[in-house]
Amino acid sequence: MGSSDDDPVVASYDVFLTDSEISRFVFQYLDRDEEFPYNDRNNQRPTQLRMKARTGIVEVDVPINTRGNYDVNKGLRYGEAMKKSRSSRDGGAYGMSGGFTAGGAAANSGGRVKMEGNGDVEILDNKRAVDSASLMRTQSLGGRVKPAEEGDPVYMLATFKNKNLHLSPVSSVVQFHPQLHHLDALDEMPKAKGRKRDDDDRPAESEARAIDIKVKGAEDGETNMVGGNLDLLKKMQEEKWKSYGWIDAETEDAWYTYESFMMHQEPETLPSMETNINSEDYLDKMSAPRIDPARPDLTGWAMKENRRRQRDGASQNENEQ
Repeated sequence: MGSSDDDPVVASYDVFLTDSEISRFVFQYLDRDEEFPYNDRNNQRPTQLRMKARTGIVEVDVPINTRGNYDVNKGLRYGEAMKKSRSSRDGGAYGMSGGFTAGGAAANSGGRVKMEGNGDVEILDNKRAVDSASLMRTQSLGGRVKPAEEGDPVYMLATFKNKNLHLSPVSSVVQFHPQLHHLDALDEMPKAKGRKRDDDDRPAESEARAIDIKVKGAEDGETNMVGGNLDLLKKMQEEKWKSYGWIDAETEDAWYTYESFMMHQEPETLPSMETNINSEDYLDKMSAPRIDPARPDLTGWAMKENRRRQRDGASQNENEQ
């Protein structure tokens, strides 16, 4: 065994655990390069975050760069569909589960360029002026908060402040994927054709129809699973979105939140944690079972008990002498 000089201690920190009742989520954008985060610096700060807390659905709206690699014709087509969509206008349903809509103007949120005498227009690289209100300018990314189960890993967020290390438990890791709400809106458009319109700008309402899903030839276990999924989809549809604003990471408000919820302000007032396991038991739980060379049949707990009896016997003999 080498000396301690071969493996010197270069630093030591006091470790503190922050409030575990605060919800902290880690968002992972699977198709986004880590060098280009969604923030103000890249002109892609999310415009809105919305969540269905009971069913765990989360969506984020992020701006689309309309000045490069952007198909204006499709942008107008999808944007117009989103603007006229019954779901977008009245908070209806998108997708299989229903309720996957931002509702109202959120689907078309995004800045406009105000030009004198021309109204709200956008001038693109090809010098074509288009109506900004009809242009698809945001993309929705969606994910789901996975309910914690026994045996799941526990992730912590670490924050250093001087010689203190603050650990904050993560409520959930959410992986985001692009949502295709614009295709759902476009698919909804033909249903309004040929129907009576209230006015020139408002398409007729699509009729709400119940969907009857039948499952045939499923085993009992599969039936229960399908039934559970249908129940979850129903709950997703019924639950209302709750919207939140988005604060850029480099703003003063973000740093204030970071200071308030990621570290203790008065760590000296916190009680010290006490372990309920000794060093030997800890090593046994972290290592492979130990085997007594003198008694190969004894391992783990039995080996420790045998050694304890030997130590107790040796101590008793010394006292008698």
